[in-house]
Amino acid sequence: MILILTFVSVAKMVVGVGDCLYTSSLFILTFLTIIALGISAYDIIYNAKTRGYYPYVYIASGSYFLTGFVTVLLGWCRLNHVKKALANIPKPYMPIKQNNLPNSVFNLITDELKHVSMIAWTSEPKPEDVDLPGWGRPGSDYDEIHFKSSMIDTFSLIEQNALKNLSLKRLPSMSVQRYIDFLIEHRAIDRGLGHAYVECYERARFSEDEISQEQYTEFMKLVLQLLRRLGYNGD
Repeated sequence: MILILTFVSVAKMVVGVGDCLYTSSLFILTFLTIIALGISAYDIIYNAKTRGYYPYVYIASGSYFLTGFVTVLLGWCRLNHVKKALANIPKPYMPIKQNNLPNSVFNLITDELKHVSMIAWTSEPKPEDVDLPGWGRPGSDYDEIHFKSSMIDTFSLIEQNALKNLSLKRLPSMSVQRYIDFLIEHRAIDRGLGHAYVECYERARFSEDEISQEQYTEFMKLVLQLLRRLGYNGD
């Protein structure tokens, strides 16, 4: 990439010097032409006026004036034509095709463009690298799982498994904590597991902080133990 920038800088410098020489020579030649025409016009008009050939004075003056006017008009038209032609050139176009450059320069530019493309591709964030707080990492076993919502939904699983025993039916007035205490009183689940579940459940439901993947994993292990105590035979 450094070689390309150096090559472009040298090319711009050479083009700039060439443009300066071309413009300077053009102005010098134009200035000399105007002086030569002015001297010749003065000589013709002066000689005609001195000898009393006044019609020649008017003819010479009119001819030089008309010539100057036509020259300025043609130059102005040419300048506008060049400006329009330059404006019509597509700006995004860059002569970097193989037939526009020497093979060595083309190969150098191609290799550098491939290198830049590889850097851009490797620096682009991958889905598996995105780690949103409270959500499972894409591509993992927890993909698209919101930990808080999933933890709150586990209570319905516990209630469904507890209903296998009709005496453990939950009353409408029972809160989550009261129902877990109810299951503990009827020896359906262990007291320590029940209190740990309520603590994690309430943190997920009422806390503003998101749940980490490690906390969610430990909580689900706790839920699995509770479900097995209630007769759940799955994994």
